[in-house]
Amino acid sequence: MAINKIISEKQLNYIETLYLYTNLENFIAKKSTAYDWIIGMDKDDGGIVLPSDVEKMYDEEKYKHMLTYVYDTMLHDAEHIGEVKGRSWYKFDNYRLGIMSFHTAKKSNQFNVEIQYTQSHMFSLGEKLKGLDLPFDGDFNQYHIRRIDVSQIVKTSYDYLTNKKYISSYRVEDRITKNGIVETVYLGHRKNGNVFRMYNKTIELLTDNKDHPIDHKKIELFSKYFGDIEDLYTFELELHRKYLKPNFGIDTLADLEKVYSAYREMVGKIRIYEDNDKNRKHIKLKHHDRIEDLMCFTEYLEFKRVDQKRYKPSKYYAIDKAVVAVERYEKSMGNLSEADKILMLDEIANRLIGKDIDINIGSDSYDEMKEKHKLLRDNQDNILQKEALRAFKKVAHNLNPFR
Repeated sequence: MAINKIISEKQLNYIETLYLYTNLENFIAKKSTAYDWIIGMDKDDGGIVLPSDVEKMYDEEKYKHMLTYVYDTMLHDAEHIGEVKGRSWYKFDNYRLGIMSFHTAKKSNQFNVEIQYTQSHMFSLGEKLKGLDLPFDGDFNQYHIRRIDVSQIVKTSYDYLTNKKYISSYRVEDRITKNGIVETVYLGHRKNGNVFRMYNKTIELLTDNKDHPIDHKKIELFSKYFGDIEDLYTFELELHRKYLKPNFGIDTLADLEKVYSAYREMVGKIRIYEDNDKNRKHIKLKHHDRIEDLMCFTEYLEFKRVDQKRYKPSKYYAIDKAVVAVERYEKSMGNLSEADKILMLDEIANRLIGKDIDINIGSDSYDEMKEKHKLLRDNQDNILQKEALRAFKKVAHNLNPFR
């Protein structure tokens, strides 16, 4: 069975979309510009920041200094474009920057900075992303991948979408058709963090409506590369962090080569064939080796996936969820007695973790226990660790999330 690669007059392979995560406090290193800027700054006690002071700083204090540095050196000329989901967003030439407060990020288990690059900037880079504008300098391993789209744009007179079927490992297939012409095909579901889409790029570039205004800059970019924007098709793999990290162990930009390997492993399995009676019969009988004119997007490369480990919930997690569950129950069903609240807390926590936690309230009331639990939960950078554990010791015997 012969499998041919897609035929095109000209191709462009590049990263279409790149969203990154990072933490501001991670950029105060001796080689960084921010480090040199922070040394000599005024401290709250009237002194100045010394190199020895930086080494002793907790993450929250580093974040505060980095935020001041960012405001003084970057944000004063940037356009503030709004607040979305706890982040303040600023627009720069090559990217948008979304900054979240230190405590909000910690409590929601998020990175405190998100970076979304413009397509024109990505278009100017090669596959290795050489010359990528890193807002805070540093290295690729300091920038964590949130989303990355690996794209292949081809110029061809052959329609790879209309009257075509696809053999792939994706269970979901969806397509958008207009006037008998297929404009877009989706394989997979975006909520899984892994979707392959194929669409008529020419139609996408020329679409001009309220929800999708025409992008003249994008048209200019592709016209210069291909000569014009006629007969363009995009084949694109969209990957999110929630899929990349557990399945391939891909975390930061330093893993870029792994991203390309994952692309060849996933996209290399997809096969295109004509949707005719003969091929439909072969598919029905599972005679895939008899399908005529099979085509592929790229050569297949087997890429070893990581072994996903299953972690049991910790005692700390169980107590945390149990306290929230009791609060929600009271809001919907009414107040419980002190004894009932303690019994419910104990039962929920033990169900979550699968074994007895041995909650010992002693003389403390439920409200006192909840306040002490909040102190432990909100602990940042171990500043309150000893105090929190000391206060919580009476409440939850043998419960120490820091062990």
